[in-house]
Amino acid sequence: MQQLAPCVWAHVIEAEGFPTLAAVVLTSRRAIVVDTLTGPDEMAPVLEFLAAEAGDRHRLVVNTHHHWDHVFGNAAFPGVDIVAQRACPRLIQAELQGGDESRRLPPPEGVALPTITFGDRLTYADEDQTVHVIHTPGHSEDSLVVFLTQSRLLLGGDTVEWPLPNLCQHDGRDEWVRTLRQLKQLPVDLVVPAHGPAMDKRIIDANERYVDGVYEAVAAAKASGTGRGDLDLPAERFLTTGAAVDDVYRKAHAENLLWAWDEV
Repeated sequence: MQQLAPCVWAHVIEAEGFPTLAAVVLTSRRAIVVDTLTGPDEMAPVLEFLAAEAGDRHRLVVNTHHHWDHVFGNAAFPGVDIVAQRACPRLIQAELQGGDESRRLPPPEGVALPTITFGDRLTYADEDQTVHVIHTPGHSEDSLVVFLTQSRLLLGGDTVEWPLPNLCQHDGRDEWVRTLRQLKQLPVDLVVPAHGPAMDKRIIDANERYVDGVYEAVAAAKASGTGRGDLDLPAERFLTTGAAVDDVYRKAHAENLLWAWDEV
């Protein structure tokens, strides 16, 4: 477990080439686990950390959205409430019954569904920390972030990503850009994405530029007669200077271009 702030720790694994993070937030009264990775076994370091450090704090799990690499470890926390945006249980069930991610088999323990859901915002106020769980659609219908007021820290889920985000929500462009612009108004010093390094708020600007830039460039190419399979729009055109793109994210960018072509 890596300490990111006085009350925040992270456990990072690799999921199909993507660095993928689960976090633990310890307040005076609560131990909050944010995301559960790809299966209960991957959460063993988190469980060990909680056993050593959480004491009698009330335990909660937060799923930042329904995708497999954020919820398949839910069964590691039997009897613990799981918090999510209200669309999340339905979307998990749809994926398990055969959706875009049906090729990923759930763990033998199954995938526990969220037990506490909310619409736009849910707040936990403790003596030392106020924790806001905020709906941030764009990457997915049910995406959320966790904002720690006193720590000035944002756990971003997949609402922000580095070096580039993954387009997954149908007709999500405008909603995602609106979400990112709202996030920039929060008093945050450190942004921790589920995929990528912790950094300052420039990651939010970078994601907004990428989303807007990809859709605009693909729309222009399509209008000029370029076919779906002929898009010549390298990732570097849309990224912050110096952002490195490995093969995993180069493939993700290629898939984003096709997604945008189908949407514009």
